[in-house]
Amino acid sequence: MQTTHVIRGDEWLSSVPIHLQLFKVFNFKAPKYGHISPLLKEENGNRRKLSKRKDPEAAISFYHEKGIPVEAVLLYLCTVANSNFEMWYLQNKDKTIDDFKLEFKKISSSGSLFDIDKLINISRNYISLLKASEVYDKALEYTEKYDLEFYNLLNKYKDYSINVLNIEREQKKPRKDLAMFSDIKSENWYMYDELFKNVLYNWDNITDINEIKKILDLYIEVYDDTDSKDVWFDKMKDVASSLGYAKEVKEYKENPDNYKGHIGDVSMVLRVALTSKTMTPDLYEIMKLLGKSRIEERFSKIK
Repeated sequence: MQTTHVIRGDEWLSSVPIHLQLFKVFNFKAPKYGHISPLLKEENGNRRKLSKRKDPEAAISFYHEKGIPVEAVLLYLCTVANSNFEMWYLQNKDKTIDDFKLEFKKISSSGSLFDIDKLINISRNYISLLKASEVYDKALEYTEKYDLEFYNLLNKYKDYSINVLNIEREQKKPRKDLAMFSDIKSENWYMYDELFKNVLYNWDNITDINEIKKILDLYIEVYDDTDSKDVWFDKMKDVASSLGYAKEVKEYKENPDNYKGHIGDVSMVLRVALTSKTMTPDLYEIMKLLGKSRIEERFSKIK
């Protein structure tokens, strides 16, 4: 078969003399043998070999089902294979895995611990560097197989979906809330009216529904989706001030008794009213994409 190298687990080391003897008997040129330690998994304080029978992460299907990019898995496996890969990759942004020279002497002799958290972090960083259109295409591929409802929405609102995925993306510090393609729905579902139903609102500092409605009613009167971000925020400050909230957090901290709260509290009311969540990407961009009529409709649901 003209095999030149055999790389296998170190449990096969004891069989090398027999295999070499067989090659000699058949008058074949023996390949070079390399024996490496297996991937390990930590369980209940102990380490054991990663098992293809016991451990779901040992199966390729595990990564497909979660929507972890193939490229991210390969990047992680390279960091496991060679201790110098991670530094090389960071220093060579213009190169790919294929340009890296794998060295056997850089492979751990004691066995590497399979760290799913590190893999997820690599995946998060990888996805953050993709263009929105690339994320959209990969999300479409994933949801067609695993989430037809969301696949249909992505298909129906292609340009809109790409814009949603582009919020805080192509910038110096891109958003890193997506660790796998299965996260796209859980992180962005509120941007689709079809999914924004029977919502449970996670109010923060301001919980009085009458106060919340005052903020929403006053704000919608001044909101204009053609405003720049600075003008948008200044209007929010004016609304906050007119209702007894400090325009700046610093002002509130210096004299908390003089105010009901601060601009951050008012901003949070708007965020929760529109998304149901206290943590989201840039609120200004979210509102621009929703548009004033949809904002009004969502505000009207608060009762």
